[in-house]
Amino acid sequence: MPTRPPRVFARRAPAVPRGFTLMELLVATAAVAILAAIALPAFFEQLARARRAEAQAALLEDAGFMQHYYASHDAFTGTPPPQLPLAQAPRQGRVAYRISVSVPADDPAAFVLTATRAGPMSADPCGDFTLDHLGRRELAAGTFAPGRDAARCWR
Repeated sequence: MPTRPPRVFARRAPAVPRGFTLMELLVATAAVAILAAIALPAFFEQLARARRAEAQAALLEDAGFMQHYYASHDAFTGTPPPQLPLAQAPRQGRVAYRISVSVPADDPAAFVLTATRAGPMSADPCGDFTLDHLGRRELAAGTFAPGRDAARCWR
């Protein structure tokens, strides 16, 4: 009877651990938290700047409408009273600013447009924006935070 060759057993490589250790997960979580702490405030500030710019553009468009109204009626009051084409900013979606016009009773050749904060912008430190018939860009008194001014917010 023929003899069998001896059995040769192949050596297996040591098992490689699979998955992540708790320490690796904690380090990754900490890195994501640090990135979020840096990025989120900058992201929200950019959103606020975009909303401010949209409100300012709406004020300028409404001022053009008011000048056209004045050319037709020789006053900023009349029949029918002026209806602003943009009574809110943005035009669609969640309202960030409501726009209104006021005409002094003693001076029908003057107006002041005001963009009042609403919704997501209600706590904005720049406050409410105003634009008058002379093109003066201001912030409504008492609505803006210390350190903010028209030059900084009207950009």
